[in-house]
Amino acid sequence: MRFIGLVAAFFACVPGVTALGQKGEPIAQPGATPQPPRVEIRGVEYQRLATREATEERMMNLLVPGRASWGEWHALVPFEFKKQGDLKLVLPPEEALASMGVNGPGPDLSRAFAGRGGVEAKWKNIGAGVNRTIDLGLFTPQGQGDWVVGYLHGTVTAPVDMTIDATCGSDDGLRLWLNGRLIVDADAMRGLDAEDHRLKLDLKKGVNHLFAKVSQGMGAFQFQLNAGEALDPLTAQMLEYHLEVDFPSTPEARYFRTLPVALPADVVLEVGGLDVLPDGRPVVCTRRGEVYIVDGAYEEPPMNARFTLFAEGLHEPLGLQVRAEQRGGKPVNAVYAVQRGELTRMIDLDGDDRADVYETVSDAWGVSGNYHEFAFGPKFDSAGNAWVTLNVGFCDALGKSLVPWRGWSLRVDREGRATPVSGGLRSPNGIGFWNDGQAFYLDNQGDFVGTNRLAPMYDGGWNGHPSGLRWRSDYTPAMDTPAGRPPLTPAAVWFPYKKMGQSTADMLLLPAGEAGSPGAGVRAKGPLPDGGGVYAFGPYAGQAFVGDQTLCLVMRVSLEKIDGVYQGACYPFRQGLQCGVNRLAWGKDGSMFVGQTDRGWGSIGRRRYGLERIVWTGETPFEVREVRVTPEGFAVEFTKDIDPAVASDPASYACLSYTYRYHATYGSPEIETGTQRVVSARVAGPREVRLTIDSIRSGGMGYVHELTFGGVRAAGTGEPLLHPIAYYTVQRVPTKTE
Repeated sequence: MRFIGLVAAFFACVPGVTALGQKGEPIAQPGATPQPPRVEIRGVEYQRLATREATEERMMNLLVPGRASWGEWHALVPFEFKKQGDLKLVLPPEEALASMGVNGPGPDLSRAFAGRGGVEAKWKNIGAGVNRTIDLGLFTPQGQGDWVVGYLHGTVTAPVDMTIDATCGSDDGLRLWLNGRLIVDADAMRGLDAEDHRLKLDLKKGVNHLFAKVSQGMGAFQFQLNAGEALDPLTAQMLEYHLEVDFPSTPEARYFRTLPVALPADVVLEVGGLDVLPDGRPVVCTRRGEVYIVDGAYEEPPMNARFTLFAEGLHEPLGLQVRAEQRGGKPVNAVYAVQRGELTRMIDLDGDDRADVYETVSDAWGVSGNYHEFAFGPKFDSAGNAWVTLNVGFCDALGKSLVPWRGWSLRVDREGRATPVSGGLRSPNGIGFWNDGQAFYLDNQGDFVGTNRLAPMYDGGWNGHPSGLRWRSDYTPAMDTPAGRPPLTPAAVWFPYKKMGQSTADMLLLPAGEAGSPGAGVRAKGPLPDGGGVYAFGPYAGQAFVGDQTLCLVMRVSLEKIDGVYQGACYPFRQGLQCGVNRLAWGKDGSMFVGQTDRGWGSIGRRRYGLERIVWTGETPFEVREVRVTPEGFAVEFTKDIDPAVASDPASYACLSYTYRYHATYGSPEIETGTQRVVSARVAGPREVRLTIDSIRSGGMGYVHELTFGGVRAAGTGEPLLHPIAYYTVQRVPTKTE
């Protein structure tokens, strides 16, 4: 058995846990005033100063004397880029290169430019720019996302002349200057790989300038520079933990804390799949083909986790689930994973946490070798069927179903028989089941997918991407034309691009429990410390959580059924995670494990991969719990009692609506934008308001109704909403109150 462990020898104590007698300090006597525990990080005492920045700067100076110090970065977009080869054309922002010598003033960050199509382009401070993906698309105006160029500027201050090893990459082309000298010149159409260019940054004493020019054809618009981190990963994570305790990086941390699990140096945990064993230990598969069992993931801080290699040699598994089974009359935990070409079952027969059996359950789909032919799953339904979703290939900016069942979902029974379910999927990186057992999938923006969406999967259904129609049993050549295509299953929820993520991944239901049950929530898989059977995860029972791989966040979703059609809303939940969210799973204590990776897909996080845990603190945030459609408008339920005076004022609310194009072009801007007037707001209970609006829009691809609640306050305290916004997708308007 192979064990990979960490020993946090420098860890002195956990905040909130009193340490007695450490390092010869006197033990507190009964009745004495409690003293804050002493914390050391690699021999340096951690001290909380007035601000996070000051605290971190002090620690870094003591931990790494003589280090180079990175300054804030700035972005400038968009400018014209017509075709590959144009990256070398000199544009006005490059005039500033003359000012970027060592200790030079750098660009005039107050200067505005005439950008593409007459759009004004101004420098925007984006904060830290090293060792994370910079997504220039976040700063690009709507409708200007393709065939553009953007610029980045950052500084690094060196105490002496020194050389730093670095790597960088971009999506698409890149020109990079150091102190006005061109060091990377790559005019290419490519995806982001931060290892594309290996560099030695020759820094001079003082302020050094980095200036990047990034081109964007279609798809992602990203840059990443990784420079040797001043701290080893374990020390950096320990420092980040204490900074986050003292200075939470987001307001959400008061209610839902995040705890990254420290990784051994030789574990590259690019998470493809995630579940927990019956004893609560996470089991994780990676895009590189390993499967690990994790001990110590529930510690706080989780700095001494132990990773046991359960299996290896898989072909980019992008999903994993554990199922209790019988083998030879004995109970076993079967670990299922979907590789690119098959659904695989792995079993540990002798209890040493190492797979002894690898079995092909199903290989009922094709693999052509196209890089974009990802395969996701499994997720098991209540009948024990394993659900698998299959990516289309990608050729010439269009999805292609080159081999059978690409762009489809499959249902595999216990005997391994596969049944095609629903076609028209594009990049379905997420499978889940609603409270009534209905199967859903998450799709990513691209051709024929205007923005990310959640939609049901019905037997014989079609979800909109035409490339896989050729595999239907009733296929005719007429289906290759728009007029001959089958009826389209509408999106239950559209996730407005950038406002609610950029690359949806995984769906995790928080079960509703019994009606009226105060503890409704996730049922733990192992014994609970309090002897109970259910842990809540905030006031969200009966809803689902959805991850986003690009923006490193988790969202919430609520659904209802109107005239037989699923529709509902999405809401912000928790941002600021360390890396792109790819998988979600409930822990034994009702906390949420988050599996992360950014390889090939990019994310804005500070880490390249990892495992993180979200823990509810027990305090309820003041939030929009749920929005439901009514014949007159919307019913809005809040998580706390509301102040009726402001809640009954229509001026406390606003409503904007829009939809998306259905076309072969990659993604869609928001179109047919309109403003709805809130006619009245009736307080229908301590936590509910009924909004009447002058019109509700439906039909076509469905209309997102972007609802804001800026004036709503909590009763008694005047507390504003943590997230005063919701996005409800209307496909049907009820004729009577549902």
